[in-house]
Amino acid sequence: MTSTSTSDILILVLGVGLAAAYLFRDQLFAASKPKAAPVVASKGQNGFGNPRDFIAKMKEGKKRLVIFYGSQTGTAEEYAIRLAKEAKTKFGLASLVCDPEEYDFENLDQLPEDCAAFFVMATYGEGEPTDNAVQLMQNLQDESFEFSNSEHKLPGLKYVVFGLGNKTYEHYNSIGRAVDTELTKMGATRIGERGEGDDDKSMEEDYLEWKDGMWEAFAAALGVEEGQGGDSPDFVVSELDLLPAEKVYLGELSARALTRTKGIHDAKNPFPSPITEARELFQNPAARNCAHIELNTEGSGITYQHGDHVGVWPSNPDVEVDRLLCALGLMDKKDKVIGIESLDPALAKVPFPVPTTYATVIRHYIDISAVAGRQILGTLSKFAPNPNAEEILKNLNTNKEEYHNVVALGCLKLGEVLQIAAGNDTKTHPTTENTTAWSIPFDIIVSSIPRLQPRYYSISSSPKLYPNSIHVTCVVLKYQSEASQHVPQKWCYGVGSNFLLNLRYAAVGETALIAISPDPAVASIPSYQIEGPRGMYKEDTVYKAPIHVRRSTFRLPTNPKSPVIMIGPGTGVAPFRGFVQERVALARRSIEKNGPDALADWGRISLFYGCRRSNEDFLYADEWPKYAEDLKGKFVMHCAFSRQNYKPDGSKIYVQDLLWDDREHVAEAILQGKGYVYICGEAKNMSKQVEDVLARILGEAKGGSAAVEGVAEVKLLKERRSIPPKSSAESPESNELNTPEIASPSNLPSPERQQKILDEILDKKSSPFQEDLDAFTQRVREWRDQALVSFRNRADEFTAKSKVTFSQLGSELNRVTGYEVIDALKREVVEQEARIHTTRQAARQAKQAYDEAVAQRSNSQREVNDLLQRKSLWTDTDVGRFTTLVRQDHLYEQEETRTKAAVHEMENAVEREFSELMRTILARYHEEQVWSDKIRSASTYGQLAALGLNMFVFVMAIIIVEPWKRRRLAQTFEKKVEQLSQENEARVEASMAEIGAHLADQERLILHLRDVTHGLLTPPSVETPPPAEEFQVKQDVVVPNNDRVEEVHSGQVVTTIQLTRGILELAAVATGAFVFGVASSLLFSR
Repeated sequence: MTSTSTSDILILVLGVGLAAAYLFRDQLFAASKPKAAPVVASKGQNGFGNPRDFIAKMKEGKKRLVIFYGSQTGTAEEYAIRLAKEAKTKFGLASLVCDPEEYDFENLDQLPEDCAAFFVMATYGEGEPTDNAVQLMQNLQDESFEFSNSEHKLPGLKYVVFGLGNKTYEHYNSIGRAVDTELTKMGATRIGERGEGDDDKSMEEDYLEWKDGMWEAFAAALGVEEGQGGDSPDFVVSELDLLPAEKVYLGELSARALTRTKGIHDAKNPFPSPITEARELFQNPAARNCAHIELNTEGSGITYQHGDHVGVWPSNPDVEVDRLLCALGLMDKKDKVIGIESLDPALAKVPFPVPTTYATVIRHYIDISAVAGRQILGTLSKFAPNPNAEEILKNLNTNKEEYHNVVALGCLKLGEVLQIAAGNDTKTHPTTENTTAWSIPFDIIVSSIPRLQPRYYSISSSPKLYPNSIHVTCVVLKYQSEASQHVPQKWCYGVGSNFLLNLRYAAVGETALIAISPDPAVASIPSYQIEGPRGMYKEDTVYKAPIHVRRSTFRLPTNPKSPVIMIGPGTGVAPFRGFVQERVALARRSIEKNGPDALADWGRISLFYGCRRSNEDFLYADEWPKYAEDLKGKFVMHCAFSRQNYKPDGSKIYVQDLLWDDREHVAEAILQGKGYVYICGEAKNMSKQVEDVLARILGEAKGGSAAVEGVAEVKLLKERRSIPPKSSAESPESNELNTPEIASPSNLPSPERQQKILDEILDKKSSPFQEDLDAFTQRVREWRDQALVSFRNRADEFTAKSKVTFSQLGSELNRVTGYEVIDALKREVVEQEARIHTTRQAARQAKQAYDEAVAQRSNSQREVNDLLQRKSLWTDTDVGRFTTLVRQDHLYEQEETRTKAAVHEMENAVEREFSELMRTILARYHEEQVWSDKIRSASTYGQLAALGLNMFVFVMAIIIVEPWKRRRLAQTFEKKVEQLSQENEARVEASMAEIGAHLADQERLILHLRDVTHGLLTPPSVETPPPAEEFQVKQDVVVPNNDRVEEVHSGQVVTTIQLTRGILELAAVATGAFVFGVASSLLFSR
């Protein structure tokens, strides 16, 4: 092996030096730059050094309770606020209500001993935390997460837990229970019992039953006494004058909606969607109604996917609006403009935009159509118009059974309860003449009644077929209540569905039977103000519905080869109509590209649907056969008509019975085909029974029992998300990307067929009379064409699937890299700027009103002074004028004080909005800095890895490759020299042999000539021939010396080898230096 030369070592050292210079180029070559100090919000900007430090905020606000809520729809947040209000009322303790997404939990262990933490946690989907509680749950459950004590322990922490869930779902209150378990494991101490609210029965009753015992334990644990607080209002309601009409909210949900400015349409800014088609789906609408409504989204920027939900913003019915206005004594001033201010914005924020009017609040902003809560009745009893009404409300508040029988079963709204307590007739349309007015402060109504929320419906269409249209399938809620001693039986109506029914009638120009009294004999519908605020929901004869889209994870599998089983009785079929349309659109494209056999390997889609009768409430009965035709037999529908077809024993047939009848296919689709099962509809009974049947089917197919093997298989399906959750509103998607593969051409002849054809051709060729080369050529050409077509089709399918897959990956990359967050930030900044603009305008108006009040009071005081100066000359008119001026001065003083407070509040509001905007921007800036650091680190590590790889290759080339090349080259030269030596030796030997033969011939010739000459010159005699010594000497001189020739030739070869080796070493050194120089220049150029 050739040893490493000095030049190789020098090149290696040079490479290491250049690599070190590249790694430390910033320190060696860059000029010193001042480091940018991180931007930290000052205390004057946001009130605290770290806006995510809840401990600092508690100390700053002197708060002893921190209440965290995990909420998806706002219910848990409402209960968190209620707990904070009760703590203030009972014990005088201030609370900090926190969205856990906005705070860090490293210092949770620093909560003082005289404080407590409340956790109001809702369970979402299949036992998952709500979106804003994900990080909190990760911190609690991750044992590697350390608090400020450098441990995963919380000794001394006092906490309270109230969970919200629904018992119809498997993972009932799992998040509340998990929080309790984790805190106990970390050494924290729970106060009282863990509360669990069941939304399937009565969340309110569960809360009321739990809270009394909890507050008793709370008082003992924290050493406080009840009665230290007081009934202080949350809001101040003031009537306003001199406000331009265009600045008053009349049902708009945001400043963008009020000013009609363009922007993103979401829950804060719904889009008024024109209704392009509306029709009745039930055959007997006099008995029941189901509305099909198509909403046009063209030009709105709204997009959706199959399985998403559309939120419709209804208003309260006219009769309930009039009822509550009359009961509150506000009917005569329902259009009076009011302003609402929060006395403690950290505890209670104004839940809707202001300024507005009394009627607008009751019609558009608060949910007066819900059943009246038991707790609010005790509060309102203090404002009863007579002792009898007070006694009725107190009894309903304290007597749980009475409340259940009268209010809950009677489906009584707040206005109806007030009428019944006052002895009014609820059957007639409410007016000021037949309804007793209660002196209830309006701020109590605002703080006690929850906000009117949108109603969500599963979208029943696919954007692949209807890209600019959202279809809604809505069964209208209408049922009769249970009669009681105080309340006769009456009709009850759902707010959202009857609002849509009113829109359906108006859109097609039909007249509905409007209810003016809840008479059980007349099943009519309530009327709504469907034109919307300022008529913005009606344009000519076209009506509009305020909507926004909420994303869902209720999706079909991406691979159409996977079998799909869908169970959706009644309107539970709505999202599955969109699913089938999605598959139809894909099938049409596939058939157009790949021919009629494109769906041959698709999985079967089975829909199990149930209704009463085929001629009464069979939804979309005319569409399903068309979809089956488009899907070429890959779509099969099973229908159960519960009041039309019966079992042999006379019992009704439901979807679970059809599922059992088709058990062989169901088991094969799930176990062999790895299929997906979707359940949508009534979650209380149907879904549980369907799961039981599935367990029975799978247990039998596995050769076991439903209780063991069947339950295990169903659980396995849920774990791999092959059974999405029962409700389409809470359905996580199966996060699976199916990688497409290119299959072999399926339309080529089978190998047996090919062999048979070849045998026939060979048989024909063996006979000279049957040889047909043209036929053979034609068949080969057909095979080739078929193979090309099949390959092209497969390639097109692979390309299409790859596009879908990469599109999904791109969307996921956008989400991971934060582009969606950046868009959301932009929207939030725009909304914040709009709010700041609105607040500044309100501040200017308040300032103007203050100046006007000051001027009015100044004029009034000037006139009073004038009168006082001539007091001795007063007449009766002057006395009356003075009295009037004094009263006016008092009113002007109050107005001046109020406007001054309004100016101060508006200035503070502007400051708060601006601080919120800055916090949002700075938080995003911090996130961007973190991402930039990660990207730079990844780039640096990548460059280092590439440089290290290059250095490794270079060093390996010097240490291993170069010596190997030299050895190979030397061996080649040695072999060549040896070959040349052998050839020269052979050539010399051949030449010597030829010369020897030639000399022998010459010798014989000379001897012959000598004999002849001697015979001619001398007489014949017998003589002895002379010795041939002289000739021998000449022969020795002529013959070359072979050893000498070989010695000279070997010396020349050795010299040539040494010279060549030196030249090669020099060339290798030069080449390595050149390559490394180029690589270094490229690295430095980066």
